[in-house]
Amino acid sequence: MSDLSVILPPPLPVAAVAPEKPRVWPAFVAFFTLLALEVIVAGIVLVLVTLALHGTAGLPGKILAVSESAPGLLISFVSTMVLAAGVALAGAWLSPQFWRDRLQLRRVPLRPLILLAATLGIVSIGMLLSALMELHLLPRSHALDVLDHMLKGLSAPGALLAVLLLGLLPGLVEELLFRGYIQTRLVARWGAVWGVFWTALMFGISHLDLMQGAFAVVVGCLLGFLTVRTGSIVPAMICHAANNTLSMILSVSADEPAGPGAHLVMLLLGLVILPLAILYLRARLPAGSGKVDA
Repeated sequence: MSDLSVILPPPLPVAAVAPEKPRVWPAFVAFFTLLALEVIVAGIVLVLVTLALHGTAGLPGKILAVSESAPGLLISFVSTMVLAAGVALAGAWLSPQFWRDRLQLRRVPLRPLILLAATLGIVSIGMLLSALMELHLLPRSHALDVLDHMLKGLSAPGALLAVLLLGLLPGLVEELLFRGYIQTRLVARWGAVWGVFWTALMFGISHLDLMQGAFAVVVGCLLGFLTVRTGSIVPAMICHAANNTLSMILSVSADEPAGPGAHLVMLLLGLVILPLAILYLRARLPAGSGKVDA
């Protein structure tokens, strides 16, 4: 019998097929859909609340007043959170992936010191922003001023409700949409640095306020880093909710405004705590410790 290996030609090499890059346009569609719905639904909600409280007399002028009142703010806020959750869950459901994997809503070991360091890092960013505004080194945030004034005018039950809503809901809902649905896809396509940055930028824009948005961009970078390194949005949810809840409690309980000396101390503390928190998180959450799916 002849040797077939001598007669038959060698097999042709198979060209390597490059993996298909994940699409990013659904993430941007989700973001711009949220922005459009925020404006439309918030306008409708404010008109309905104004009609319920004041009737049709002087409607245009009263809409602005209602938008800065406790009922208007809280109802508009809840409607925005419902929209954000709906956009995130709808996008994840339409994805070919299992919806929880698409949102990175998975269980991971929750190490208390990691959560504490990340929360302190977020708190320190808020301390820096507040101190810089109070020391007139940055322009004030109209949205934050309105929120602070609203919280101080609430009764005890109303203040408790506001703390629960404004403290817990953003940590759960905003992380589903931004670090979950949007960042997961951007990181898979563009890598961790640019994926986290663009997600944080969109997170800031969604607040529709210059200074509050700038604060949200920096916080979004820290939360995005935490999500990438842990492979889950659950730690970011916990830290985000803890920071917001603490901020709401401090706003409600503060009787007298702090003086320049106190704000200078806050500025110095923020400048110390933030880099220490980042260094600790980088050391305890090395690159590759988490898993990012497309």
